Amino acid sequence: MQDHFGIIADNTNQRASIFDTDTLEVMQQIPLQADVLDVAITKDCRSAVVTSFFSKTMFQICLCERPARVAGSAVSPTFLEDVDLTPDGRYALSVDGSAANQDIVSYSLKRNAFVSTLPTSAQAVAISPVTGELVLTAEYFSTNVHRFTVDRSGALADSGQEFPAGSSPINLNFSPDGFFAFVANLPSGISVLSTLIPGSVALISSAATTSQPQSMVVSSDGRHLFVLGLTNVDIFSFDPVAGNLTLENSFSHGLNIVTYFGVDQVALDPSQTRLFISAVGQVAVFTTYGLPLGVVSGASGPGGLAICSCERASSDRPRAQSF
Repeated sequence: MQDHFGIIADNTNQRASIFDTDTLEVMQQIPLQADVLDVAITKDCRSAVVTSFFSKTMFQICLCERPARVAGSAVSPTFLEDVDLTPDGRYALSVDGSAANQDIVSYSLKRNAFVSTLPTSAQAVAISPVTGELVLTAEYFSTNVHRFTVDRSGALADSGQEFPAGSSPINLNFSPDGFFAFVANLPSGISVLSTLIPGSVALISSAATTSQPQSMVVSSDGRHLFVLGLTNVDIFSFDPVAGNLTLENSFSHGLNIVTYFGVDQVALDPSQTRLFISAVGQVAVFTTYGLPLGVVSGASGPGGLAICSCERASSDRPRAQSF
């Protein structure tokens, strides 16, 4: 059975909401009693991780049972904001998003524990979808991204390498093939980095946005980039040969967007035809060309948003729960 669902880290209500991306209905809400900020789902759709800033807690949610449940939680030595998962789904990396020098941390889903910590001044983190040899962090108070690595034991290492990425980077995402990374810069720009060679990341182009960018989502074929700004969504086409972004369309979303460091508040549904946006008090849905389709009934933001689509047995599918 095709299983299309998403998870929103509902900061206002201190919970995680699991919703059906086809019916736009909430299937389950999981109280976490913490100021949750971001969420990421493993590629096999069997687990999710949710970060909390002030409680410094990483929550692990098991999605392979009915109902979904909190499988564990661990307290970090630092505040937690942006989170990303290694390609094998074994580790979650998070940074705290504050101005002070804090940490990048590695959390083991299997052990339900933090296994590695290194100092950093990063506000956002992204892991290459193909290799742990390339972990990029955005440093908002500089013009650079910094390279870390993570090995199969979850151990972090600092390469000491920094690469130009534009001005005031607040978020970053890799292309699905891992050959490029897109960096959102304030006040209004996107930088394109070549990441084909992990040890030699290069800034190859840039493009202007129509409003202050907050987060981005890349289409599954890597040819389109959707940039969520405070007032608009910009849709860029991407030429992987030239390495250039071209603005194709822009539409006003009319939503109240909170600017978080690194937290992705926009996602594409599995059909790549609808955009889900986490905003204050709602999760809004649009076509990819800007036509409003409504909201996810029972879900609210702001906070990180993640959507998964994979083929799983029907017995694994989360069922609707009363609440």
